[in-house]
Amino acid sequence: MAQESSIKSRGPIAAHPVTSAVIAILVLASIFFAVYVPLYASVTPKVGDFPFFYFFLLAYMPALGIVMWIVITLQRRLQPERGAEGPEAVRTGEVAK
Repeated sequence: MAQESSIKSRGPIAAHPVTSAVIAILVLASIFFAVYVPLYASVTPKVGDFPFFYFFLLAYMPALGIVMWIVITLQRRLQPERGAEGPEAVRTGEVAK
């Protein structure tokens, strides 16, 4: 019984470490690909009349939207359910009945 109560009292990040790690990796990868300038700061590869930088942005923005949608979906799985009572419900501002 003591283990069961300690499992229920863990926070959402501690309760789902793999999901939290996937979220962190996706967010850090999206930041890395935007900030690492040598990846796209070259004039030589051209796609048609466009320099590679513009093609990179045209491909990166929709890909970033999909990655952020995945992150938001995973974050929703970490949130406690609406009918949950206990420390999670009190912390989020819901009134426990």
